[in-house]
Amino acid sequence: MKKPRLKRLITGVVTLCLLAAGCTALAYGINSQVFGRVEGFRPGVFTTYFTWDDIDLERREVRFYSGRNGLQGFVYGMENDKGLVVISHGLGGTADAYFSLIIFFVDRGWRVFAFNNTGVAGSEGRNMRGLSQSVIDLDAALAFVEGMSEFDGLPVMLVGHSWGGYAVCAVLNFGRNVNAVVSAAAFNCPGEIFREQGVRMVGGLFFLLSPHFWVIQRHLFGDVARLTAIDGINRAGVPVMIVQCRDDDLIRATTTSIFAHRDRITNPNVEIVLREGIGHEFVFSSPEQRRYMEWVASSWRGYRSRRENASMFSWAEEVGFCKVRANELDEELMERIHRFFYDAR
Repeated sequence: MKKPRLKRLITGVVTLCLLAAGCTALAYGINSQVFGRVEGFRPGVFTTYFTWDDIDLERREVRFYSGRNGLQGFVYGMENDKGLVVISHGLGGTADAYFSLIIFFVDRGWRVFAFNNTGVAGSEGRNMRGLSQSVIDLDAALAFVEGMSEFDGLPVMLVGHSWGGYAVCAVLNFGRNVNAVVSAAAFNCPGEIFREQGVRMVGGLFFLLSPHFWVIQRHLFGDVARLTAIDGINRAGVPVMIVQCRDDDLIRATTTSIFAHRDRITNPNVEIVLREGIGHEFVFSSPEQRRYMEWVASSWRGYRSRRENASMFSWAEEVGFCKVRANELDEELMERIHRFFYDAR
């Protein structure tokens, strides 16, 4: 081989290696940004969600491990014996963002176990790692539950929203002792939703980075990265309720949601609830709550536009903001879930 040709070949190989290394570094950067650490509600910072200071419940904090990271969990309704409801939260949220659900189940006689995933609030971890982490953390939570004598004899029900909605179905692939599942606004598999959201974020560049993202996920999660919610639903055969909003603009009813793949469900114990006019974050909410929050957003924008250094505390006091209305659940849906769990005990 002539030297000029050899030189061009070496230059080409080096260029491709540098390009591959650059794409991998960029993929890692995007992954770290998307799945960065999430802190809990900060004292003295206004939020429309219920916080611990707003509610009248007793709880006990527990710690358990998912891999090398210690995770933070809370048990509510310690004397309730109807069953144990385990709540898996959504991406970017915390367990405390689901106080409305926790209150509902405790008031109806259920014990509740809610926990923060890796990289969230009081749990350890530099970041949330990736979409498959919710399954790994939920499996660790269920292992913790199975190892605690205080939960002996309690039927176990799972509730998950979004990231957690995927987890409560995908974890069924592991054969844990679960009686029933409610999955809300959930995607079917990590690769599919990551691709759809990735194209939204970076356009066609995603397809150049896609192999690198896949290598990262396989490195982090191994075969768990391949798990789908549908496979878990079919494998376990337990009662599963799928709740999906038709106008969900994040987990779309026609593309990435479990609902979109419903024709692949062979489990005969599946119920599907398709809600109208309710978005991703409002899947458990009443129509009145959705309308109230639309008014809240409009009112706050107007208030902020008229004042420098506007405070949400002062805005809330001035307009008479009501947290009960801002966190109102859909009574008909929640009672249906309650009966669904009760019948599955």
